[in-house]
Amino acid sequence: MNTVSNGSSLETRISAVSSKLSESRRKLAQFVVDNSLFAAFASASELGEQVGVSPATVIRFCQSLGYEGYPEFQLDIRASIPTYLRAVQLLDKGEGRSTREVGFSRVFELDSQNIRRTAETLPADRFEAAVATLSRATDILIVGAGISSAPAVYFAHLLNTVGLNARAITSGGIPLATELVKLRSSSVLVAISVWRYVAETILAMDRAARAGATRIAISDSPVSPLAQRADYAFHVVTPGAGHSRSITAAMTLVNAFISALADARPEETAGALREIESAYRDASLLSID
Repeated sequence: MNTVSNGSSLETRISAVSSKLSESRRKLAQFVVDNSLFAAFASASELGEQVGVSPATVIRFCQSLGYEGYPEFQLDIRASIPTYLRAVQLLDKGEGRSTREVGFSRVFELDSQNIRRTAETLPADRFEAAVATLSRATDILIVGAGISSAPAVYFAHLLNTVGLNARAITSGGIPLATELVKLRSSSVLVAISVWRYVAETILAMDRAARAGATRIAISDSPVSPLAQRADYAFHVVTPGAGHSRSITAAMTLVNAFISALADARPEETAGALREIESAYRDASLLSID
């Protein structure tokens, strides 16, 4: 029985049923998200072997997502494979543009696809609820390490520009522990982690839960450890053209939050910006007036 309407993307389908998945199917979903190219062309037996489940479990998993069977599931994945792969194949045959041109353009093409696919799967009602929660928070702690530190710092900075009390922690140990003890029921913890989920970021979610703080997760899978612990979970698409993942979609999601908060808090935002501008001028921080 289909649980998700036909035409939905794989990410949307997984997100819709993530809370109902068994442990084995959750592991399967995580593997598919992390290894989409393998899943696109492997047999059901080969996919199941990677996760330690039977081919029948793989097929039932596909059906729980709303697909009629495994072939339809694979077709959906193949349709989402970045189109730059075709350009690389042409290059291997000596056709098309130079290596530099293909490499240069594929980064922009892939990041554009990441942003588009993230927007397509962004749940509007959940986004609006998270915006309202952030707007009411007495303080906001944003945790992100490694490649996730950039959106964490960026998010905290922009939250302060709209008049909210936000701080970012990009390391664990004593600095993180010191900030976590400040969390209260009126606080919000935003945890950001993609690819190799940082253990201390996950533990921060557990500590926030014990404090009664609201938890927002930004990760690259609807079944990530962060998503499972969040009150509001958002997943961003992160395939990268280089050796690491891309955080472009995560930065764009941060921009979306800030835009919505500025619209919801026009007077507070204007006041905060005036105070920041005044502080910059008083401290002679700006080289050009």
